[in-house]
Amino acid sequence: MKTGWILFGILIATSGTVAQTTYYVSLQGDDSHSGLSEAQAWRTISYAASSESPVGPGDTVYIKAGDYGDEYVVFETSGAPGAPIVFEGYRETPGDQPDLNWAYGINMETDASVMPLLDGADRTTGTALDMEERQYLEIRNFQIKNYEVGIYAPYAHHLLLENIIGMYFGDQTAEYDGRGIALGPSASHNDLFNCTIYNACAEGISIEGNKHYLQNCKAYSDDYQHGDEGAMDYYIHIAGNENTLVGCYVERVGDLPHVGHGIDLKTDCENNLLLNCISKGMKYDGFELRHRGVKYNILESCIAIGCGYGIRDGASFNQIKNCKSQNAVYAIMFYDTSEDGGAQYAGKHNVFENCIFENATDAVINFLAYEEVSPADSNTFVNCLFYGGDYLFNCDRENNDNAMINCIVANVDNYYRTAYDQDEEYPLNFSFAYSDFWDNGFSAPTGTNLLTSDPQFADADNHDYHLQPGSPCIDAGTSEGAPLFDFEGHERPQGNGIDIGPYEYTTSSGVFDEHAADGSIRLYPNPCTEVLFAACPNVEFPAIEIFDVLGRRYTSYVHKTQLDKTTIRLDLSGLKRGAYIIKAGGFARRIYKW
Repeated sequence: MKTGWILFGILIATSGTVAQTTYYVSLQGDDSHSGLSEAQAWRTISYAASSESPVGPGDTVYIKAGDYGDEYVVFETSGAPGAPIVFEGYRETPGDQPDLNWAYGINMETDASVMPLLDGADRTTGTALDMEERQYLEIRNFQIKNYEVGIYAPYAHHLLLENIIGMYFGDQTAEYDGRGIALGPSASHNDLFNCTIYNACAEGISIEGNKHYLQNCKAYSDDYQHGDEGAMDYYIHIAGNENTLVGCYVERVGDLPHVGHGIDLKTDCENNLLLNCISKGMKYDGFELRHRGVKYNILESCIAIGCGYGIRDGASFNQIKNCKSQNAVYAIMFYDTSEDGGAQYAGKHNVFENCIFENATDAVINFLAYEEVSPADSNTFVNCLFYGGDYLFNCDRENNDNAMINCIVANVDNYYRTAYDQDEEYPLNFSFAYSDFWDNGFSAPTGTNLLTSDPQFADADNHDYHLQPGSPCIDAGTSEGAPLFDFEGHERPQGNGIDIGPYEYTTSSGVFDEHAADGSIRLYPNPCTEVLFAACPNVEFPAIEIFDVLGRRYTSYVHKTQLDKTTIRLDLSGLKRGAYIIKAGGFARRIYKW
């Protein structure tokens, strides 16, 4: 009887486990081999991914570096929760995590001796990796070039793509063709890390569906070697809800025939987070919030550099926080489009907080004449800086109930113009409160508690817009509508009142430093996944609170364990991925959960 119970216990203990087997693919292999060792490796990735192979949930397939030619790999088997199927490229030793060291402008070609390469040889046809309807697959360390589509994953869920380099996708003579990585339609919960797409004709990275996560992904387009006919249209395209982009970068280089959209949100697109992303050189928009279904999204700490339009907005109820537009033609553009059903509105109820708009070559804010005649209304700019520009406003469409609060406007040549791109004159309907107008080519407009004094920037010529001691902007703002934190994460107010402009004047950093010395608070790891540790070395840890970037309190979603008097363990599993603010003992710091 005792033996029977032991056997029953073993069956119970092992019933939830999945056998894990390691297989190998190399150019020296043969698909008739067992695949169970490097000496018995398979020859093709296509066979390993097919239902004919024994690969199943929990298994890993190692693919040795080399040129695998024009394989069309169709994944016919899915992994399972807790037991993904892993396809991982390697250089010499399985698991050696090869670094191709691809860098735009320096090392721009593939190298089959470093990572496995799929080369379709004809960029007008074929898909390198077809992952339609697959789940729980992990693909690492691949190079792909010369296909119509690099990676195609409609109706796919819980995929991980990491360290993928893709280039030359789509027919250069077609009107719109070629995608580097395409997730969707109806895909969800897929993660992309360190993926780069170069010169896809239509779309670099296309994200359709919900709850995808992209970190350190890049898309470039230029006319290098392959001519300019295939210039990229959308560099990173988003259509879905609760997607997160962290540290992504897009760049258009040269006088390409397509004007380029950097990172865009279109169709029904709600509750997405773009954090620390950069868009450079787009002739059109750096960041695009285009359709009426684009709502409740957050752009935080993003930068548009040298774009036609820094931020192009035809959407509503979005938060643009701590962002910059540098050297755009128009820093902000409000417009309507016929793409999603005719005239309704051209951007409303959007809030721009702690933003810096530098050196627009035309108008800083453009109410654009474009296709549909409709108003832009109820947008608020609070604690922003408008520095440089030909005009502060271009008014070529109806605009109502828009406002500036706690803002600085400096070094702008003209106030506004109308009937510029169309014949009808539209008045400017903008209110101003607790703002400073200095060194402009026009008199300050009528408003409430406006200043006309030198804000005393630390070094405006070198883009340092911190306030110096004695600035008239210190404590001169209003707390109504002011963001809880400034451009650098300092808590407001630091003095007797809210300061005007994006920076709150302070004599100390006022921000947590994860490498802080005695007396400060250390957070690690940051970014984190589920668990964050907070340590205050020499004093008892103070009470701690957590907010999202909109200032909403999330303390109750976090389980806190006091490890000792100076250290706390924070379980963040109750929070979705994104950016948060931790406050404790008068300090504040932004953290990121992946």
